[in-house]
Amino acid sequence: MRKIVLDGTTWRTRDDFYDAFFKAVAAPDWHGRNFNALRDSIVTGHINQAELPYTINISGIEKAPTEVKDLVRDFCDLIKEFHAEGHEVDVTCQG
Repeated sequence: MRKIVLDGTTWRTRDDFYDAFFKAVAAPDWHGRNFNALRDSIVTGHINQAELPYTINISGIEKAPTEVKDLVRDFCDLIKEFHAEGHEVDVTCQG
């Protein structure tokens, strides 16, 4: 299974997270920055160049601002929901 590794040590805004994730999955420039758009691109597919299956590892957010930590926590919950629905994606969130 492909591993997507995201290091959040320099993330200071929500856009920093989205920029890192979109770069890792080679998302198009027009990709929406919300969870509905993420569901479409991850679960439905045919949007990002990186398609399922993959595992996401997020680390380095210990010193990130609260808004970034909250977004990452919610993103991890979303990915775990996709996994529970039977989609071939999983996530590990550290920090």
